Amino acid sequence: MAVRLKEPYFVDDMVVYFINENEALVTDYDCRWELRASDSNCECCTFMFRKRVNSGFVCRHIDAVRRMKNKP
Repeated sequence: MAVRLKEPYFVDDMVVYFINENEALVTDYDCRWELRASDSNCECCTFMFRKRVNSGFVCRHIDAVRRMKNKP
């Protein structure tokens, strides 16, 4: 499935809104806080701290972007 830019997609309890082919704004459905995420990076605190300990750590925002990009 090719994602459309500037169209919201629901992934579990999050909304993924692609701003370009590689990057999306991700927010919980009941929150107005948007995080910029791609399939390899995220602005969330969890990712920022956990990637220092585990370089392969993937937060739920990155996972949501990856799931939308890889959806058939």
